[in-house]
Amino acid sequence: MTLTKIHIRFQDDVSWQNGLECDYALKSGQVDVWRIRISSNISFIDDFFKVLLPDEIIRANRYVQKKDKLRFIISRGSLRCLLSKYTNIPATAIKFVISANKKPRIYQHDLKYNVTHSGDWVLIAISNTDVGVDTEEMDPAFNYKEILADNFSRDEINYIAHLDSINSFYLLWTRKEAMTKATAQGVDDNLKDIPCLNGDHEMDSHSLSSRGNWQLNSFKPDDHNMASLATEITAGHIAYWDANFERFLPCFKQSVL
Repeated sequence: MTLTKIHIRFQDDVSWQNGLECDYALKSGQVDVWRIRISSNISFIDDFFKVLLPDEIIRANRYVQKKDKLRFIISRGSLRCLLSKYTNIPATAIKFVISANKKPRIYQHDLKYNVTHSGDWVLIAISNTDVGVDTEEMDPAFNYKEILADNFSRDEINYIAHLDSINSFYLLWTRKEAMTKATAQGVDDNLKDIPCLNGDHEMDSHSLSSRGNWQLNSFKPDDHNMASLATEITAGHIAYWDANFERFLPCFKQSVL
């Protein structure tokens, strides 16, 4: 049996840098995490809409709730604009395809990315190694106890019960989801077996569908949200960037060809 190693920690020293300082040149193993506040970019909704392709416009218009439609347009438009900066491909020319493991990727390009959103935030992780990111708005009213037995080990359940329960639940949940996204596992595939407590762990590589080793870094986008980032253990520096499209991403005029 081949074992996969997973190192897990919480980052309480995350410093969100001004996106103006980003050069979009990823070093080997580097991971860039972008934080986009939805409410701060509503005024650009028409501009984001312009960089969407016809199938994405159809998808956006299927949303019944206005907030869901706006969130999709901003998250997809942000992704296109950011990837345009990293690849030097116009935002409207970027083509997304599904790989053999059902994970989305950029056509004929090795750049890796992952997107998550919750509450007022969209997080986008970009790297040249496999990556997964998840964020959740911590809802004190959520009855999480109903799903503990099916998704967490005994030690994990005890951890949630004995600490700040709601925060601890979302901390561990985002870690499991980030790992499933990084390895292209479905959310219900062996979720209970994926370790999520701080420290060093090992698990069967077959269960995770991955022969590589991983690290999980958890952090808070703000006081109301929890997030976790899963990267290959060979990943290097993790940089955290604040995106404000009014200030530093004039991709709209450049991308509409």
